[in-house]
Amino acid sequence: MNVLVCDDDQQIVDSIIEELKKKSEETHVSSRFYGFSQPSQIDLSLPYDIALLDIDMGETNGIELARKLRASNENIVIIFITNFIQYAPEGFEVQAFRYLLKADLSAKLDSYFDSAVQEVLRRKQLITILINSEIIDVPVNDILYLESHRRIIVMHLLDEKRPAYQFYGNITELSEKIEPLGFLRIQKSYLVNMHYVEIFQYNKVQLRGGLCLAPSEKNYSELKQKYLHWRGKSRWML
Repeated sequence: MNVLVCDDDQQIVDSIIEELKKKSEETHVSSRFYGFSQPSQIDLSLPYDIALLDIDMGETNGIELARKLRASNENIVIIFITNFIQYAPEGFEVQAFRYLLKADLSAKLDSYFDSAVQEVLRRKQLITILINSEIIDVPVNDILYLESHRRIIVMHLLDEKRPAYQFYGNITELSEKIEPLGFLRIQKSYLVNMHYVEIFQYNKVQLRGGLCLAPSEKNYSELKQKYLHWRGKSRWML
């Protein structure tokens, strides 16, 4: 893991890195840490996996820094560390993974880092498919949903340049394999990536981009419970 820590208080930077180095050794996570007290010192071209950022850092705040990091690496996991709870809504704009008050650092830093590491691993996971004898690896994070037409599976992607792949497969077997990666079979023909679910209602499941799919009416209650259980483990509340 490449971990970036930026706070205008160098003592806080050093303290966070010292704690996370201990945590990494205990959990056998190979990590390299980059600590800065000035955002201007950061090399944005480096492949950071996790960024712990203060929000209020003078001329360049953490939100602006997060935008730049997200632009160069859309899969970076961002944790904001700050004294000011009122900045939290801005964190959603840059898809912040967690929001940690400095007063809670000692109590929550380790568990938040654990969660961030698991999220990095999830985003790096690949699904391998076979199309015309060609093996293709697709990052899980690039998949919006999968659709079944008899023996044909259509994998719909977030990338507008390549909107979909088609390959032979069985959606029941596929769902058993990838549901642990954050997918939910909302009806017999659809497997959705729950990370991109915006609305989950009785008559529709809305995904990123406004796409709406119909869930199973018969199994709606069970599906909603599965989604809420997953959401409770992967989302954060203020």
